[in-house]
Amino acid sequence: MAKQYEHLIINGIRWVDSLPDHEGSVGGKGFPILMNGDLVPEAEAWVCPTVFQITGRQSEIVAAGTGAKANPHIHDADEMYLIVGEKGAVEFCITLGDDVYYLESPSAVYIPAGLPHSIRPTRFDEGCYGGSCQVYLSRDYVTRPVPEHPMKLENTEHLIVRDIQWVKSLPDHEGSVGNLGFPILMNGDLVPEANAWVCPTLFLATARQVGIVEAGTGPKANPHTHEGDEMYLILGDQGVVDFQITLGDDVYDLTSPCAVYIPAGVVHSIRATKFTEGRYGGSCQIYLDKNYVTKPVS
Repeated sequence: MAKQYEHLIINGIRWVDSLPDHEGSVGGKGFPILMNGDLVPEAEAWVCPTVFQITGRQSEIVAAGTGAKANPHIHDADEMYLIVGEKGAVEFCITLGDDVYYLESPSAVYIPAGLPHSIRPTRFDEGCYGGSCQVYLSRDYVTRPVPEHPMKLENTEHLIVRDIQWVKSLPDHEGSVGNLGFPILMNGDLVPEANAWVCPTLFLATARQVGIVEAGTGPKANPHTHEGDEMYLILGDQGVVDFQITLGDDVYDLTSPCAVYIPAGVVHSIRATKFTEGRYGGSCQIYLDKNYVTKPVS
């Protein structure tokens, strides 16, 4: 019997040859898509994750300035750039209006609708893991050229979150990530305009972390619901991390890379079941509202 929520799950990356207002290609394949409204009809989000272990060739391409990039453009909806990976492993140049920022992993930028912006990689460290994850908060990725009189903000610095912010606990969650609590990279407290909350539990797995996951004592989210939609992005190289996710009464065993879209009101939970020592990966929870609020299962 088919599971009720099977259509909410995307297994593996979908590649597109090009994106509007983007140049180049990722690994000669085009651009990777992990979620959009064509893949999941309910999805009010579009996700393009360019996160990988960096080869010498990729590092050289970025250093030469010939890597994939997005030229200045605007949107009718909000967007986020999540710069993820090992600390300091990658650097990106991001423009917001007339302002230019150089940001290292991990960091995040929230881009309100109408604000001209662009992104290009400026440094990738060979052998490390990292990259960017573009999250557009609408069903499909549509760009518009920068108008003659574009939107301007007096202050764009406040749209940037530099480094992980840690919280001791989350409602309906157990455990801790590296005994630090839970990592937050974006929410409405950090950026007032943000209509998204981001919790990236992504790391280079140690033997101790592998043991914790195998013992079933790692951090997890117990069954709960939300009044807004949410996504679980399972990121990392092919097959390096596994998660068990429940949607209603359905249980799914999923491996990286994949994504799950969770409409408001659907009961769900998540726990890691496998990490691979020495490999980078994990989950990135994105709740599509300013702050993370759960409701108990009735």
